[in-house]
Amino acid sequence: MKPRIGLLDHLLGAALATAYVALLLAGSADLAMSRDESFYVAAAQDYGRWMELFLEDRPAAMRKEAIDEAWDYNHEHPGLVKGLFAISWRLHEHAKEDGGDGLFPSDAAAFRFPGMLSAGLLLWLLYIFGARVFGRQAGAFAAVAYALMPRPFYHAHLDCFDIPIVLAITFCVYAYWRALTSRWWVIGVGLAWGLGLATKHNSWVLPGIFLIHFAWMSLGVRGMRKRGEHVPSRLSTRPWWMISLTILGPPIFIATWPWLWDLSTTLERFGWYARFHLSHEYYNIAYFGTTYFEPPFPVAYPFVLTLFTVPLTTLVLAALGLGQRLRALLPAPLARRVWPKGEAKADAAHTDVLLVGAMLAPMVMIALPSTPIFGATKHWFPAYPFLCLYAGLGFWRVAHLFRHGLGKRLPAARHLARLVVAGVLIAPLALETHHSHPFGLSHYTVLAGGAPGAADLGMNRQFWGFTTGSLVDFFEEELPDGGTVWLCDTTPGAWAMLHRDGRLPRNIRWAPSMARADYVMVHHELHFAEVDHQAWVAFGSTEPAHVLTYDGVPIITVYENPRRRGRAR
Repeated sequence: MKPRIGLLDHLLGAALATAYVALLLAGSADLAMSRDESFYVAAAQDYGRWMELFLEDRPAAMRKEAIDEAWDYNHEHPGLVKGLFAISWRLHEHAKEDGGDGLFPSDAAAFRFPGMLSAGLLLWLLYIFGARVFGRQAGAFAAVAYALMPRPFYHAHLDCFDIPIVLAITFCVYAYWRALTSRWWVIGVGLAWGLGLATKHNSWVLPGIFLIHFAWMSLGVRGMRKRGEHVPSRLSTRPWWMISLTILGPPIFIATWPWLWDLSTTLERFGWYARFHLSHEYYNIAYFGTTYFEPPFPVAYPFVLTLFTVPLTTLVLAALGLGQRLRALLPAPLARRVWPKGEAKADAAHTDVLLVGAMLAPMVMIALPSTPIFGATKHWFPAYPFLCLYAGLGFWRVAHLFRHGLGKRLPAARHLARLVVAGVLIAPLALETHHSHPFGLSHYTVLAGGAPGAADLGMNRQFWGFTTGSLVDFFEEELPDGGTVWLCDTTPGAWAMLHRDGRLPRNIRWAPSMARADYVMVHHELHFAEVDHQAWVAFGSTEPAHVLTYDGVPIITVYENPRRRGRAR
């Protein structure tokens, strides 16, 4: 029997969320802003100024010219999450204007806080979802397992959509699942999908996943009734959820994005938005020594990268949990024929089909040879909550076996068994995630041989230029009177945030060319090999001034302009 979820469960979920957000805030200062973040900061500042104009002079704010001036920038993504970035930043600024230090430790943290909050809420949701499906212990472990994934942990710090869309999709799947047995959640799933659409384009595929599951479930329920098996009376095989999606989803999407408010251009602008993502430009990514700039892309990419970046403990437990529920993924007649005495039995809602479908869909979409792969693992992050739910079930199974075996020898220790197993299984996840910070995108797990093994295999070492933050101390020491740095993959906006937050003196500026720079950075990605050569030619030397490494793997090489050395002498 599944547990009845009550106030104490939500208090536990809230505690997990609060602790995780606090951890992310504490670690945020270690991470310089990435390329994408710098664009979203610029957008949030425009949006924030428009929001204040809307509060002060609504007619002026509602003019098409005012909306376009603020919302036309970065309109390839909906406005909800960037709007939250804007609100968080403006509240921080108002707190500073009132004579305080602001609500957050830095401007960067103010922009990033909604993303961190999304990560905390995701843990809360994962615990509740897991508790309802597999039990409280499985739900709690699933939440912790997700929190301690190195790649999502890095992205959870950011002023980006990568974690908010995971929260939105997971919540939409949860709402749909609840809507199968609850009239109130029929409304909830439409609201959830609308918020998902307003977060990122990934949400558009959810109705297809739900339709496949709903058809599977409906056929299963029909078979159960024919066989005279009990079907819960609250389980509905009428697609009310579909009506809710249709009625509520698109209006919420439009209502949260002022760029679409002018009805004379709504369809035209939505068409541009759809075409942008359906024919997205291709950026590079390195994979087994090859830099891919255009399709066809390797079909195995998302599956190999999952093996190489998700902690082995989580993968093994998820495999154990999936193995335990494999029989429930089959149609009932086939399951009885293949596993006539199997323990796992599908529930009437065929929940396992939904969870596995939601897990596989993001990976399968990225595996298509025409789908861009430039974002590395972040593009299939929405799969990981469902992977972690099965890891939670795997943990429950291991803990149950350990408790049962220990109880025969030491009955008094039975109650401690699950705590011991949890500690043993969580410890390597925590150590690995701690070790990955602040090089989250450079981190690989034991299956890849760690960062050195991945480098030998020719895997991507980083992207977005975020590792520049680890060179702040070097530049401060080498340029006490100021100077210039050529930024390679770091944007001027990300560099400016180091100034805004007081992490880097303002007299250490970015240079528009190597020839005008005192120092040149080269971020180690395969497609930047030519930049190394350009620096050698420009400076007449291959000797670096400094090499930033992670586990012995070069991450950034810094070259010094001989012109600067002459001035220093």
